[in-house]
Parts: sequence; structure tokens; C-alpha cells
Amino acid sequence: MEASSCVKEIKATWAALHGEGMRLELSCEIEGQERYFASFLADEADDTLFFEMAVSGSSVRVPVAQLESLIADAKREVHSESWYDKNPAGGDDA
Repeated sequence: MEASSCVKEIKATWAALHGEGMRLELSCEIEGQERYFASFLADEADDTLFFEMAVSGSSVRVPVAQLESLIADAKREVHSESWYDKNPAGGDDA
């Protein structure tokens, strides 16, 4: 797996593309260069909101509703190794 970049700030830019409606493009600075990595856009057929990300030179679209559900799960269940060291029984961190 390639090394990942942790960024401190994500830049959000509104873009109105002719024939594609409004989208919110996300970018960040990596090694001194601003790089686009994802956007939010709506499906033309039914206005479903999608999160589109760049993956290995291709675009992958995920429904925002599903992504919100997965983020909620991650907030409850994803922890660092040090958290597990402090909570060996997998206890609630609240």
C-alpha cells in the first residue's frame, strides 16, 4: 500500500459546470502543490447526491447517504491501537 498524506485543511470550491449543475470540489496541498481529490455532485436523473473521489486515475462515485451511514459506523467502532491497549475488553470509550 502506498504511503498516505495527512492534510490539515481541505479546500472546498464551488464549480458550476455547463450541463452538469453545481458541484463542490475538494482539494488540498500536498508537497507544496494543490491537488484535487474529490467532489460532491448530484445525479442528473434523480438529483441523488454523490461523493466522487479519484482512485488510481479513475473516478469512483459513492452515494452520500451510504457514506454518511459508514461514517457514523466508523465514529462508533474505529479506534487506534493505543485505544485498544487502554480498553482491552473493547469497552465503550464514552
